[in-house]
Amino acid sequence: MQSKVIQIGEKAIDIKEPMIILFDDSATEPLQEVSVIHRFVEPQEWFELADGDRILFDDQEYRISYIGTHVLKNLQSIGHTTMIFKNWDEERLETSIYLTPYILPTITDGTTITYKKKD
Repeated sequence: MQSKVIQIGEKAIDIKEPMIILFDDSATEPLQEVSVIHRFVEPQEWFELADGDRILFDDQEYRISYIGTHVLKNLQSIGHTTMIFKNWDEERLETSIYLTPYILPTITDGTTITYKKKD
């Protein structure tokens, strides 16, 4: 699966908050301000993501340490998930993907986000 970043909200990236909120272009204007807006590349081959799978932001590779139960449904319907770059605890968000390393990726307009199954 792949998507392309088409817009980065003014308040979407904050190094103090190690997360990225993704939405497709149906997001409301207030959500667009705090989100990274992306569009899936067609044709789309959906598959279940799991712990250990990888997500790449261009060539920056991250490993999924936890994926919430609602992520795939939300990605398919409104292009939404929150990618969190810190250790998850007992209060995991079921709409989120937790990734390592715990460093925000560099994202620009046109960044390709690639979802890959572990080898």
